[in-house]
Amino acid sequence: MNPKPEQQDAFEQLLNEVLTRGAEQGMDGKTMAKRLPVSAETLSRMKGRKNGDFATLDALGRLVGLRLAFVPDDDALETIRKGEFF
Repeated sequence: MNPKPEQQDAFEQLLNEVLTRGAEQGMDGKTMAKRLPVSAETLSRMKGRKNGDFATLDALGRLVGLRLAFVPDDDALETIRKGEFF
């Protein structure tokens, strides 16, 4: 199954957030891969294809103190994110 462009964008955005957080903690992608049961090649393919296994993405996120979560997709949520709710 090929992901749609918007799915690729979302995946890429999540993966970049994880990698940025890892870099802030002194870990590059290779170091992060070593700490999990995943190869550096797998991480590289995920970055290149902008797609991958969400279980792996979740594990990478948890390594750097993040977690995946589903949230309601509505205007109130965006308002809260912008800090304009109150």
